[in-house]
Amino acid sequence: MIEIKTADLPEALVMLMEGPEPPDYFISNGCSYSPDQWGGVDIRPACHWHDYAYQRGGCKKDRELADGQLYRNLRRCDLGKFMANVYYRRVRLFGVAAFNWAEGKIPTNPWHYWLLFWDRYIKL
Repeated sequence: MIEIKTADLPEALVMLMEGPEPPDYFISNGCSYSPDQWGGVDIRPACHWHDYAYQRGGCKKDRELADGQLYRNLRRCDLGKFMANVYYRRVRLFGVAAFNWAEGKIPTNPWHYWLLFWDRYIKL
């Protein structure tokens, strides 16, 4: 697993990111289960910010906000609309298990329960 801190990222991209800035001690793994670069575009800053937002967690609205910021930050990294949308749709569909849900705020959608179950008991 790779470990990324804000200091490891290109400063020019870090300055463009939307959302709360991860503290110096925060370590992410980049773009989980996806390439950290696409077509020569470094998207690690967008994924780092998104990982921090997911660690902070909260409720359904917090997750929606974090995912929207991911899309906009991917575009700020100069990723094209199509691939930014692919990353966004993928995290909306599968990211439920990675989000740090506040107590009593886990979604009631059956798909989300299945993903949470998969992540906890079946994932290899």
